Amino acid sequence: MQNRTALLTQLAQAVEQLQANYHPQKRNIVYTKFDPMLFSENFQPLEFYFNELNYTLFQLRQFGENDLAQTAFFSEKLLAQCTALSDALNKPSYQELQSAVNFQPKLNAREQRRQALEQLPPRERLNKYYDALKALNDKLNEQKDQLKQSQSDSEKVHYENLIVQTRARRQRCLDAIDLLEEYLAFKDAQE
Repeated sequence: MQNRTALLTQLAQAVEQLQANYHPQKRNIVYTKFDPMLFSENFQPLEFYFNELNYTLFQLRQFGENDLAQTAFFSEKLLAQCTALSDALNKPSYQELQSAVNFQPKLNAREQRRQALEQLPPRERLNKYYDALKALNDKLNEQKDQLKQSQSDSEKVHYENLIVQTRARRQRCLDAIDLLEEYLAFKDAQE
């Protein structure tokens, strides 16, 4: 009786300790494939695995003193569940995943320019958009000239593709200009 009570107490403490250590991350997905004898599903939030640990502990507590085989089986299962989950949570890949939450990604030069542009006040941004529109128009004219001068079919296809891409960028620029002008007109009307 005392051995069984001590065992249940130790197992309950192990489960509580594991839950206390990782409680802040309980909504995070655990990207580990577990043995189906331990957990019913894989790639679930940590909270799901905590619930399964608690259910195994609940099942273990239901057995009487005479149910030695069931007590031994569920004790080993709970211990294996705790070990497997702890190992999964201590894997470097899981810890890197957690640190990625606070990680600021490195932006390439184009993304940095775009982010800096988005931080500008609306009127300055509109001027930059007009500068970009002029540059895109110049680029489009240059690509059309290169298309006319191209000799081979592959060059023509290449320049036609570039023209399509530049026209799409030009259209996005025009859309951004229209939207920003509408916004500025709205703001002026409010004042």
